[in-house]
Amino acid sequence: MQETRQPYSRRDVLLQQMGISQWQLHRPDVLLGAINIAVPEHIRLIIVSQQNLLQQPVVQDVLRSLTLNSEQVLNITFEQLTYLQVNHEVSYWLLSKNTSKNDRTLPLQQPLNVWQSDDLEEFKQNPQAKRQFWQTIQQSPSINAE
Repeated sequence: MQETRQPYSRRDVLLQQMGISQWQLHRPDVLLGAINIAVPEHIRLIIVSQQNLLQQPVVQDVLRSLTLNSEQVLNITFEQLTYLQVNHEVSYWLLSKNTSKNDRTLPLQQPLNVWQSDDLEEFKQNPQAKRQFWQTIQQSPSINAE
C-alpha cells in the first residue's frame, strides 16, 4: 500500500485537512477472491468448473440420478476451490480437460467421491466419457446423507 499523495475530491481535501491519511492499494488484484467459502451442511456435491453449469441438461440429469436438487450443489471455479471450508463429507465433480489443473486441486477437503471429466462441451460430445462417468458414479459410495 502507498499513501495517497494528491487530493482529488472535496472529501480527500477534507480528510487531508483533518490529518487523516488515506491509503491506496498498490496491487488491489492480489486481494481479489481472498475470501473463505464456508460450505453449508446441506451441500452434497461441489461442481468445479470455469462456468456455472447447474442449468445444463446433462448436469440436471446427473443430479436427478444422484437424487439431488440444485440447492444441494455448489458450483465453483478452480480458483475458488482453495478457499473452501468444508466440515462434512462431500463429493466433487471436477470438469476440466486440463488434468494438471485437476491434479493441482488435490487434496480436497472432506472428499467422499472425486469424479473427473472433460469440460462440459467435450463431455457432452463424447459418449465414451459419459459412459465411463456413469459407471464411476454407480461404483461410488452414496452421495446422500443416511
